[in-house]
Order: sequence, then structure tokens, then C-alpha cells
Amino acid sequence: MPYIRPINLLIVDDHQLITDGLSQILKNEKSIGEIYTASNGQIAFEQVLSLDIDCVIMDINMPVLSGLESTKLIKKEKPLIKIIIVSMLCDATIVGSMLKAGVDAFINKDTGKNELLKALASVMQGEKYISSQISSHLLNKPNNRSQVADPDRQLTGREIEVIRLIADGLTNREIAEKLFLSSTTVDTHRKNMLAKLALRNTASLVKYASDHKLL
Repeated sequence: MPYIRPINLLIVDDHQLITDGLSQILKNEKSIGEIYTASNGQIAFEQVLSLDIDCVIMDINMPVLSGLESTKLIKKEKPLIKIIIVSMLCDATIVGSMLKAGVDAFINKDTGKNELLKALASVMQGEKYISSQISSHLLNKPNNRSQVADPDRQLTGREIEVIRLIADGLTNREIAEKLFLSSTTVDTHRKNMLAKLALRNTASLVKYASDHKLL
């Protein structure tokens, strides 16, 4: 179901220019409610315990507690809170670690307002979001694409089509329109792949596809 009430945000970055800037560009959005800020992961964790926060927009490299450490704590205590990482770091190991910790979206720090709002809308509807810029950096490898090596876990051609579009940052609805399917069918493909590959979430599905050169 669509998220109806205004979204209460916590913006976390050790650079005040970033927290002030994001607060400024988001404050007049109708979908946004209260906006809180924090300068490190420890303060962020304390605030999600005491405030009514729906989503955390956070950097990775911060003092006291990093974005990774803070994500683990927040997801353990408040698993329903969505976490969007906004960072210049897009190394595969770093992104993989953040996704494994439970991050719901990962976008580049030099992204525009529209993509940030798109990521926010996606995570609040229960979807994962990885910006196309980061996906391209992580997934555009030489030697092109091949099938999964393990025949017991082989994905179908349609499933690979779906996973490639997921990696491009498309939502279920956008994928459905592109492939002339229903959103329900796309969601079924997504769930089947997660079950077949024994993965927990869409972000780990994208990472798996990357590791096996499916993208």
C-alpha cells in the first residue's frame, strides 16, 4: 500500500552544509513531515529511539559511529525504519556491506533532488532502490554477461531481464510497463528469484547478479 501520512526524516551527516542543504530542498515537499538532523551515527541511533522517525538519510563515513555501524543498530532496534545511504563511496565491497546490514536504498551524493525523492518513495512503499549511477559503476564489468554457474540455481531468461531492470533502479511498475507484464507478475518473479537463490532482499539479489556476471 502507498505510504499516506507525511514522512518524518532524520538526515545524518558530519558536514552541516549537507544536512542544512538536504533539509532546505526537502522541507517544502508535501510528502515530508518533520525533518531532524544529526552529525554522527551515535546521535542518529539515539534519535531514532526517542523520536518518531520513518526514514533515515545517512552518509557512511562519520565520527563516533559510521553509517554501517549505525545502520546495524537502527535495524536491530527499529527494523521498520527505512535507511537511505547517500555517499560518494560506491566500491562494491562497501555497497555490499551496507546492503547486507539492511540499507534500503543507496544513491550517489551528487544525485539530484528528483532521484532522492524517487528513492524515498520507493523505500516507503517497501521496495529497494539503487541509483543507476551506482549500479553502472558496480555492474558494468568486462567479459559481459553469462548464466549462473550453478545449474541448480539457474535463473530463467525472463528473471534475468527483470533483475537487470531492477539493477537499473526501476520500480515494479516501471519494469511491468517495459516488459508488458503486470506489476504482480514482476513481484512474483522477484520473490521467486529470492527464494531460488536463498537471498533476503532485492539489494542482495542485485549483488548476486553482479557477482555472477548476469548484468
